Amino acid sequence: MQTIDFMPDRLNAEPTVFRGFTTHEMFAAAGVGCVGGSVISIPLLPLAGWVILPTGALIMPLLVVFFGGTFLTRIKRGKPENYLYRRLSWKLQTGFARTLPLTGRLTEKSLITVSQGWFLRRTQALSLCRYIAGGRHE
Repeated sequence: MQTIDFMPDRLNAEPTVFRGFTTHEMFAAAGVGCVGGSVISIPLLPLAGWVILPTGALIMPLLVVFFGGTFLTRIKRGKPENYLYRRLSWKLQTGFARTLPLTGRLTEKSLITVSQGWFLRRTQALSLCRYIAGGRHE
């Protein structure tokens, strides 16, 4: 029986379902579009009546998935599969969302965002020869 000499990186990756979206990304985009369509439809209620709410909630997810898929494909091209999620968590941790209330779970402090130089604080240099020879070192 032959064995596989290499393990493909994207073997266990979630497959692309529609226009560059995976299943979870597509449902998240549709949910954001549904909420956004409802919010946009509220000011139009006096003009068109109650029918504008379900219309906005049904039309906007289609637009978000259709046009967002093209945009998302362009962003994800040539990047690792978790690039989008790491970038989103970095934006949430360092951007405007960290100041909003009730976003503690979204803005977890798991990413290192500080860039600085490190030093050892030694007062005198440690001689490698003295250390190898069994001499006393401090």
